[in-house]
Amino acid sequence: MRGPRELFPTPNSVPSAVRRRLSLSGKPLTPTELEILRWASEGKTVWEISQIRATSEATVKFHLRNIYGKLGVTNRVQAMNEAARQGLC
Repeated sequence: MRGPRELFPTPNSVPSAVRRRLSLSGKPLTPTELEILRWASEGKTVWEISQIRATSEATVKFHLRNIYGKLGVTNRVQAMNEAARQGLC
């Protein structure tokens, strides 16, 4: 039988991606993130956004992950819906 301390994960057992997402939640989007969100809402792919912004695909993905964390969502469709709900794009 497990004791009460074993029922809850220790802080080190929570994946870093989850901790990072929780730390971003509720923060405002930066101008760059808003621009990427607007391009994504127009249906542009990561590659297309990277070409428009003259940056790498990895950078666009980095900003998208931050957008997801700040909006409290896990994918692009949810991000578009939440952004529309908040009047961001």
